[in-house]
Amino acid sequence: MSAETTTTLSARLSPVLAGGFFRPLARPSAPLYVDCADRLESASDEGDQLSHSDAIALIRDALTAHPSVKLEEDEGGQFADIRHRAGQIFNRLIEAGWLEERPASLDERWVILSPRLSPLLGLLRSYAEDDLAELKDFAATVRSVCETLLAEGALDPARRGPEELRQVVKELLDRATRAGQQMRAVETVIVRYAQKQRASVSPNETLRRFLVEFHEGEHMVCYDTLEHGGLLPRLKQARLVAQDAWANPFVKQRLAEGIVAHRGVDEVTAFGDAEDMLLKLERAIAGISAKQRIIDERIAEFSELSAARYRYQTEMRGQRPEMVKTYLQSADQQHSGSSFANLARLPGMMILSPGVEFYFGHDSLARPRRARLPVELGVARPPAAGDSQDALERIRRQNLYAVTPQRAGRWIEKFLPDKGAVVSTEGLKLSTEDDLLDFLAVLAYDRASGKRGHKPIRWLIRSARQEHGLEPENIPTDIVAGRRVERLAIERTA
Repeated sequence: MSAETTTTLSARLSPVLAGGFFRPLARPSAPLYVDCADRLESASDEGDQLSHSDAIALIRDALTAHPSVKLEEDEGGQFADIRHRAGQIFNRLIEAGWLEERPASLDERWVILSPRLSPLLGLLRSYAEDDLAELKDFAATVRSVCETLLAEGALDPARRGPEELRQVVKELLDRATRAGQQMRAVETVIVRYAQKQRASVSPNETLRRFLVEFHEGEHMVCYDTLEHGGLLPRLKQARLVAQDAWANPFVKQRLAEGIVAHRGVDEVTAFGDAEDMLLKLERAIAGISAKQRIIDERIAEFSELSAARYRYQTEMRGQRPEMVKTYLQSADQQHSGSSFANLARLPGMMILSPGVEFYFGHDSLARPRRARLPVELGVARPPAAGDSQDALERIRRQNLYAVTPQRAGRWIEKFLPDKGAVVSTEGLKLSTEDDLLDFLAVLAYDRASGKRGHKPIRWLIRSARQEHGLEPENIPTDIVAGRRVERLAIERTA
């Protein structure tokens, strides 16, 4: 791969970032800069330029529309005159690279909009799009992608020249990407409807938004186009065509020839770019169906939310709870800053009913209910003569079969008498049941007290599972006292 293809996005953006191109958007006064750029672009001529005086006037209008904006010192925040503030904002736009000055003569100055400013404003406008009028051409976009790809010889390298094939693939990729962006816009609209539905104040508003506004919006046009317009099967066929083109080396070679002629890069780089373009085309087409499934889930969630909200507003809420809520809000406003402990001593706050109690603080929290256990009123049976002996026998057997560190120490002293000794289950022979219980105690503990001294006994266990954990079928096993265990190695360390 060439150095051009390995250059990261941040490296290609470094000249823009170093110049502070995005700094106006990071300031607290970002809305002012956005409106200034929008006004300047709307007032510019065919060459994206306007006079210096007109630019200053438009910036003054934007400052007037934002009277509460907080300006920093380098933005003219210390000036009271709006003309001085406009001049400082103009300087910041020049400094960020949004505008470029072009002196025409000694007494005439022009301002040119930066070529990077228009794509930035387009991106911001797409984020702020509310009416979604552009969604109306979604059906035509998807249908054109399907018709182009499903036409005979759409990506046939024998029928299309290098430049023609490059233009076809690029146009298909642009249209498929645009359709995916429109699907994301549909999801955004549904999320906004859900947020508004959660804040609805009446059942009528809930029903109107659910039955009228939601199902008559332009976002449903996109959804119905895919769901009922028969485009989903055609999208699957179009994706298959894109997959076949990506797997066809002749298509990639012909497309690479067009990229070489268009961009002037070497053949290796062009071939890699051709593969990327075809792969992006296949993924963009597949993404439309995937986003459609996500939108299905969003619509189902919105329907469930609307039903739950309507049920809450009609069945669980009534007039009396609203009256109590209004009364408590009025009392809270009237006695703001007071506590329930002091209200009883105020004139006119004597409680009329002696059976009423007010709880506040920790006492107002819900207390957990304690269930009363049933009372046994029967006479207890006297213990039989053999019960005590049975209990002693159970205790003795429990101590006999208990897995304790003492058992482990006894096993280590028997089979590993010296420090550094190692024993493996591969050749281990256990003859009695006590030896097996001692062996289990060794696996349960890693230290014990020995009988021959006060120094503790320590040991380390190495399992074959540590080497073959990802391949359980390769873990060796051994028979120990009639039980199959994974192979272990026990080493005495102290």
